Amino acid sequence: MQVIFQITSAAPDAQRALLGQLNNLLQYYHDRQSRITVEVAVHGDAYPLLFTVDNPFAARVEDLHARSVSWLICQNTINGKQLKMDQLLSFVEVVPAAVAHLVERQMEGWAYIRC
Repeated sequence: MQVIFQITSAAPDAQRALLGQLNNLLQYYHDRQSRITVEVAVHGDAYPLLFTVDNPFAARVEDLHARSVSWLICQNTINGKQLKMDQLLSFVEVVPAAVAHLVERQMEGWAYIRC
């Protein structure tokens, strides 16, 4: 099973919901001793979710990464928001365009969830 999540919202409730859904999904597959690959494409106003500073969810993001969730940020968001790479959590990967990455993953058969 391969799943890609998308989040564009800076709203704490939306980010909290995403983190809860990821935890529940990983627990479900862990309990069934099944393998799952999970990516989260972060773009637009959601970028603070992947910051090291002033991020109330940083520890939860790090925990999910330790449980094999891949965290992706959009290069277009980095450019448009004039973000500094040293502000990102160390394990965050950059994709050129999150929207294109989402399309590619869906064409490859990945399940898609928007939060």
